[in-house]
Amino acid sequence: MRNLKVKQDLGQGLQEAQDILNNYLQERGMNHTPERDYILWVIYHLDVPFDVDSLHKLVCEEKALICRVTVYNNLLLFVEAGVVARFQPFVNGSQFFEKCIGQKPHGYQVCRRCGAIKVISMADSIEPISNQIRSTFHTSQICLYVLGLCNTCYKEERHEVRLKQLAIKLEKERRQRAKLKMPASRKKKRYTSIKDVKRDQELQALQEKKRKK
Repeated sequence: MRNLKVKQDLGQGLQEAQDILNNYLQERGMNHTPERDYILWVIYHLDVPFDVDSLHKLVCEEKALICRVTVYNNLLLFVEAGVVARFQPFVNGSQFFEKCIGQKPHGYQVCRRCGAIKVISMADSIEPISNQIRSTFHTSQICLYVLGLCNTCYKEERHEVRLKQLAIKLEKERRQRAKLKMPASRKKKRYTSIKDVKRDQELQALQEKKRKK
């Protein structure tokens, strides 16, 4: 996932998210901390999704050290409070997060290999999607994720496939050459009938008796 940058001109939905979080904390008797406020502030000044490590790195760059566990625990708290959304689009189970208050309907093109993310327009598709949402469902965010491979990763993956295919082909050729060079005594016989099998077994038994004598 690419390096994150705080954008001062963002922050839409931050006040509403802060109010929702404060109510959530008050209802559950939880503490209100400056670290928690700052992590939320950073999140709402980003314009792309993020994972735990990239957010932790950014938080530490902008302010005094905050440990990764603190960042992760607060992210889970934000998800439960409904001010941050969590997604797991990758096959390996990797997850990333994004703000979900004050967001316009949007989409992301996500490379499942390198994690590169590109924003895509949803202006023409939002109405059909909204029509499918039940009236009893309380929507907080609409976001579409298109998963696949970016052009660079696609070329790299195809190159790796070709290398594997070539390796398999070369291994088969090596085995065939080794088989042709194998001594006659080590080559397996091919039988055409049960009589041939029995005859060969009898000959082997006679040869074994002679060797013992």
